[in-house]
Amino acid sequence: MKRSENVFYWLPCPVVFVCSAHANRRDIMTATAMFVSEKEPLLTISTAENHLSTQLIDQSGQFTLTIAGQDQKQLAMQVGSVKGDVEDKFEKFSIYTRSDPAGAALVPEGAAAWMACTVESSEKISGYRIFIGRVVEQEDTGKPPLVWHQNAFFDLTPA
Repeated sequence: MKRSENVFYWLPCPVVFVCSAHANRRDIMTATAMFVSEKEPLLTISTAENHLSTQLIDQSGQFTLTIAGQDQKQLAMQVGSVKGDVEDKFEKFSIYTRSDPAGAALVPEGAAAWMACTVESSEKISGYRIFIGRVVEQEDTGKPPLVWHQNAFFDLTPA
């Protein structure tokens, strides 16, 4: 398919990380996300059916959606290059996370914002899992977010 025919090439999206954990396992992946409702704090993500993140979200019933900060371009590329079931990406790429008293939300340092979510529902579609999550805790760190458009990263700053 030519770029001019691929609508996803033209649709900008935030660069986000999906962080998940259960028992002694954890994972982080670059993903896409969008909000489902403006009235209720619901959002949707997709993961590959056989991905470690999918397993951990299924087991824990929760995930953290992190909006990448403008300085996390390299991290976005790195976490997509390694399978989480083979190697702990947090260790491999020296990903530091904010301290969380509850210990539930894994949030890489440098993030623009994060949302801890509980799974409302999920659906299998063509080898992927679509999760709808309810935001139960959130924070805007004040850092500009990173955006992906036409195969390139951009800082999102006010016009």
